[in-house]
Amino acid sequence: MNDAFTLAWQYTAGLVHPEGLPMAAAELLAAGVGEESPALCELAGRRGRGEPSAELTELLWQAMAELGLPVPDDDLVRRCVLHRTAARLTSGEITPGEAVVRLWHLGGSNATAAEERLVEVVDQLCCPDCLDGWAPGTQQTWEQELRAAAVAVTAEPDHELTASWYRD
Repeated sequence: MNDAFTLAWQYTAGLVHPEGLPMAAAELLAAGVGEESPALCELAGRRGRGEPSAELTELLWQAMAELGLPVPDDDLVRRCVLHRTAARLTSGEITPGEAVVRLWHLGGSNATAAEERLVEVVDQLCCPDCLDGWAPGTQQTWEQELRAAAVAVTAEPDHELTASWYRD
């Protein structure tokens, strides 16, 4: 079920576009997730392109309800993006500059101390582009702080959504 929730938060975050929902739904069904959801089955059978986004979105939310999963709110989506980005940064999948683009001004409520620290380090920049204007030593020190903050976020105790934060 985490994969279905991951699809929902990634869609809400704009990482999955409406026309991609049918393929994502089909992939869930192929993985054995959601066969009991008529809405997910219907979504998987849609073309995607040229169909009204509102209809595709409604089918996703119906599927979530049928699967007993919550529709992610903005705060939870923000936290999922933060954790996913921290994991990708610590694994070397993305650069500090790419992390900044994803996390800049990603503040919100209900953050843990580690999440708040990561956002604070990112917010030391006036904008994502100003990182290039820093002196090399300053930039290197800041990147070390960013990586340390990201490691702290990824080291936090698991909770019910942790497994879904890292799916691409």
